[in-house]
Amino acid sequence: MVLHSTTRWLAVTAGLVLASPAVAAQAHQGGPAARAAGGDAPPISPSIVAVPIQRTDSALSNAAEAIDAGQGAQAATALNASRRYLIRSYSGAKYLIAHMPPPAAEEARVQRRFVRLARRAVRANHARAAHKGSWITAHSADGPTGPVIADAPTAVFSVLTSQYDAATAAVGMAPDTKGQLLAKVKTALDTAIVLRNRLVKVVHAASPAPVAEEGRVRAHASQEEGAATFDTVMPGLTVLLDDELQQMNAASDDASTPADAKAVLTDAIAADTQIKNLVNQYWPPVVGD
Repeated sequence: MVLHSTTRWLAVTAGLVLASPAVAAQAHQGGPAARAAGGDAPPISPSIVAVPIQRTDSALSNAAEAIDAGQGAQAATALNASRRYLIRSYSGAKYLIAHMPPPAAEEARVQRRFVRLARRAVRANHARAAHKGSWITAHSADGPTGPVIADAPTAVFSVLTSQYDAATAAVGMAPDTKGQLLAKVKTALDTAIVLRNRLVKVVHAASPAPVAEEGRVRAHASQEEGAATFDTVMPGLTVLLDDELQQMNAASDDASTPADAKAVLTDAIAADTQIKNLVNQYWPPVVGD
């Protein structure tokens, strides 16, 4: 069952959280195949978040290609679209949180696994090829298995991962833009960051996590197995934030980055640092991580 949870999390953190009605359109040939010993398929996110996540990724890809081609008007249109889709996925996440079933009396804590696998999301983001709407096919000992819908915490974290993807994509575009087009990039970046900060607070309000006692290990992922909870998935957000901050700091320190772009990055770094501190306060990291 450990492999089953790993498979489930890879479907989220690699950005492969697709809605079943859109699978055919989003399929990416050559995508990785996940194998689960338990025979369960990796869940796909509900359409309420999966569709806008996929469209956010497509819009940002189109924007980057237009910038590279020197087509500012097309890039601006795509950046405007990415903002709309970021808002839609955020609204979908809020809906899922508001309509979650009551929590189980005993919740297995698998926080360490989510932190570890969030790091895989960072590596997948760097590769980018894994973020083009790939479809993971799960295989059990008895052959391929059908899709299942992800639980709310897993689906909400897919939205947080999409916001990370959007922010890092915008940071990558910032040094190559100026004037009104840079303003559009800034709007996309700010939208991803602001919505993520709001979503973190919505999650905490809906499911406040207790502060761990010093020296106490709250998760035993190698020994326990159970459904995802916000308490188990949210510490993985700091992994994404650390990578995002590293990218922004490096771009800000780069002498070739224009001053206007550096100003955009300075504001984003401050916002990311603030929310990272809040995440660590709400969901303290596991001892030993």
